[in-house]
Amino acid sequence: MRRFNTSGPCDPKKHYTVLRQNLIAEGQKIVEAGRYFTLFAPRQAGKTTYFQLLLEHLKSQEYTPLWISFEGLGGLPLERFYVGVNRYLQLEFEKCNIKIDGVVIRDHLSLRSYLEEVSKQSSSIVLVIDEFEEVSPEALHGIMHTFRAMYHKREEHGLQSLVLAGVSTLVELILESASPFNVTDQVEVPYFSHEEVGELIKMHVEESGQHFDDEVIRAIYVNTSGQPGLVNALCEYITTKIVPDKSLPVTVDAFYTTLKHFLTHHLDKNVVNIVQKAKQKREFMLRVLFGNEPIPFVRSDDTIAFLYAHGVIDNVDGYVDITVPLYAKTLIAAFRPLLNGESRYFIESVTDTFQQYVTPDGLDLNAMLKRYEAYVRRRGFRAFDTEQLREGAWHYSLDGFINFLVNDLGGDTLVETPTGRGRTDILVLYRNHKQIIETKVFTTPSRFENGKVQLATYLATEELAERYYVVFSNAHSETDQLYFDEVIEGKRIYTHIIRTKFEQASRAKAPKVDEDDA
Repeated sequence: MRRFNTSGPCDPKKHYTVLRQNLIAEGQKIVEAGRYFTLFAPRQAGKTTYFQLLLEHLKSQEYTPLWISFEGLGGLPLERFYVGVNRYLQLEFEKCNIKIDGVVIRDHLSLRSYLEEVSKQSSSIVLVIDEFEEVSPEALHGIMHTFRAMYHKREEHGLQSLVLAGVSTLVELILESASPFNVTDQVEVPYFSHEEVGELIKMHVEESGQHFDDEVIRAIYVNTSGQPGLVNALCEYITTKIVPDKSLPVTVDAFYTTLKHFLTHHLDKNVVNIVQKAKQKREFMLRVLFGNEPIPFVRSDDTIAFLYAHGVIDNVDGYVDITVPLYAKTLIAAFRPLLNGESRYFIESVTDTFQQYVTPDGLDLNAMLKRYEAYVRRRGFRAFDTEQLREGAWHYSLDGFINFLVNDLGGDTLVETPTGRGRTDILVLYRNHKQIIETKVFTTPSRFENGKVQLATYLATEELAERYYVVFSNAHSETDQLYFDEVIEGKRIYTHIIRTKFEQASRAKAPKVDEDDA
């Protein structure tokens, strides 16, 4: 039986593999036209799997497909760089039973001679160079001149097509070099569609007999946006760690357990890379995660270009956004500040057990939120201490408070990141009951009211009856209405406005308790 692959390119004989035949046909069409083109995808997005499938297909079409990588060669002196290129090409041609005698690649000129010599034995070479952005500027200049000259002298060699693959479109890299090489075609490897995620999981269902609930398939797609590495990682963990018994179905509870593990414990290499890259641009990322004002997607901006190339952010309608919710959730968790003893102020007395919030239908979130309002009034600006966190302090304050109470009662919370700037949700899970708190910052009265209507519309699409709407405001005073219980378009919306403007710090003392601070 095959398995979900979480390391390296997929082998269809060993791994569940989405073959993406339309995308392969697109690549073949460009190759047949003799074009030199770029292949772009962020890391762990299925790029290597795609071009290996493409090359395998081209092999059946009587092409000679080759694949080499410049990874690790970029920092070498020019002479050592070409030694590596010579070795890599030699190994690839030997696999095709092609031997080259008398020609060694020592520079960009001998690279052309080498390929011309190879052409005497093969006239339809397709060369893929992966990690092309690793090449040094000095080497780039010579290589691109060589390929440019070969492109216009096709009668002298058999290089049918050249594919430059990397984590950026490479167009900027090429244009910024001294090379006159002109890449006019580009193939972008998109994430899986919802249908492709279902296709991948269906392979497991058919081969193992283990059923996946439709809600789980949808949740995997929604949380990953179809990012291939994440889709496979979640499926692999669910089926080997959470529900290893193939006679048992994979339910949404198993998915939530897996998601929680990925957000708190699991060291998925793809997610770790995203966090590492984002932490290098921490202040910018906090604006993306929590800011209400959209950030224009300007590709020439160094920060945006860096985060885009590594798959952290993307261009959505001309603005910066995180299109993979699991990335956003992970980053929110990764940037979460320590409570530093603040949890002692969540407790009102030494006999406080929080049992008063338990109801037959889950938890009384309205009562919990009113308690949070009282806590904020009591603590003042200390509840939003932003000395080390300028953005998102309001979210982390509420998240920490609700999580503390819910965990004490035996439940759990998860961060949700629905579409819409400045929005984060807190998903409360308690004894098979699911409740959602949406959080946002007050900007204008019209946006505040529109937010309620949007909530009602969302509830209708999700077939939910109620929602909790927490709005943090620096504009409201004690005399304003701060709580609303409304029915909008047939859905009940509970709105809590949390005042965040305080004239001076509160000097409230914490009760003396024996419990360890969370």
